[in-house]
Amino acid sequence: MLFYYVQVLNLNPVLAGTALLIALVFDGITDPVIGAFSDNFHSKLGRRHPLMYASAIPFGLAFYLLFSPPGSLSGTSLFMWLTFFAISLRILMTFFLVPYYALGAELTENYRDRTALVAIRNMFSFFAAMILSMVGFMIFFKSTDAYPQGQLNPEAYPAFALTFAIVSIITMLIATRGTQSQIPFLHTSNSEGTVFKGSFYDSFKYFYKELGNVLKNRAFLSVFLVAISFYVLSGLQRALVLHMNTYFWALETSKMGYLFYAFFASTVLSIPFIKYIMDWLDKKGTMYLGLIILLTSFVMPTTLRLIGLFPENESPLLFPVLIFCQITTGFGMATMIVGMGSIMADIADNQELQNGKRQEGLIFSFVTFAMKATSGVGHFLAGLALSLISFPTTENVRPQDIPNDVIFNLGLVYGPGVLVFGLLCFYFFSYYNITRESHEETLEILSLRRLESKK
Repeated sequence: MLFYYVQVLNLNPVLAGTALLIALVFDGITDPVIGAFSDNFHSKLGRRHPLMYASAIPFGLAFYLLFSPPGSLSGTSLFMWLTFFAISLRILMTFFLVPYYALGAELTENYRDRTALVAIRNMFSFFAAMILSMVGFMIFFKSTDAYPQGQLNPEAYPAFALTFAIVSIITMLIATRGTQSQIPFLHTSNSEGTVFKGSFYDSFKYFYKELGNVLKNRAFLSVFLVAISFYVLSGLQRALVLHMNTYFWALETSKMGYLFYAFFASTVLSIPFIKYIMDWLDKKGTMYLGLIILLTSFVMPTTLRLIGLFPENESPLLFPVLIFCQITTGFGMATMIVGMGSIMADIADNQELQNGKRQEGLIFSFVTFAMKATSGVGHFLAGLALSLISFPTTENVRPQDIPNDVIFNLGLVYGPGVLVFGLLCFYFFSYYNITRESHEETLEILSLRRLESKK
């Protein structure tokens, strides 16, 4: 998104980053409220499914319009367009993702089965992303005489956005319909009767009342801060990856496609094995392993190039080494995403142990907020960095047109700059305190409580 608005539409990078940061502020307000609303909503379709159904078509429309601004827009008017549809897209995404993730915590309480469920969910997610990336580079962003780097072609984006929008709508409806049969077996709202009447105003009151209780949960606070740091890290990386591949590594469009394929294929193939690694290292140890591998893959190639110890762009070794780094990145990303989803489900049980309420929606809303910080704080920092290093934004700028010092500074942001957030992840996660044994004890206590409540 940042690449499209800055390099293709020539929007000032600070303005583009600011628009996405504004969207993040709205996320910070709406995500927990929608999560609270989802926890306490009452309908014949349960708590989650009505919101998921309602979000599908508007989400697809907002995504298409985000990448199809009128050609007459520029400067402030283009900034307003980006801001409005970035906010709309994220709110609609919240209406689907918060209930969707909350379902994962409700479908099973088993420590290992949750990991398997999250793994399967993410395997299909990354597989779909890989297919869309292949379609994007092979069909929409293929090289032309006018645009050797196809991702700089402004005419390619509306068609790609329309395809993505249609696929998103279909996928969201399938996911919602496919889990509808489980509604009778899901948890029901245990909010305090008349205190919560199911309106958004009540959601605000409920959220602020419960916010302090959730933040007192040490495991939740630890993972939430890890999520913020990790998703800002990956957001900064993803916002700049096309700049890096296009200008720092000076890769052809076809080779960029192979890098994406290597990453997604590695992620998809790694996901089924994460549960076995968690059996061996438990969830905390597995998360540490994923962080180490991911940071090494992100930071080392760029850092080694900056100090002159990595193959030059003309070297035949460059591309194979970058492919290998994408493979290891995929493994690290699979570990982090599966681990994060499984851990958050365990925290929902831990929270019920502490205050007697099922709050999957509220808890997972913080995670979706952290996830979307990738296109908020991460994109804002990327846009700010591009502005500070005076990265050119003229149309169809070529790698050879950019001064060496600007290329060096781009690598400095992408490599060592990303490492700062990675180290924060290690620090925050050291406070996580749920183990397999403690979770099993939690489930035993909750089971006894539920039996007593039915008497």
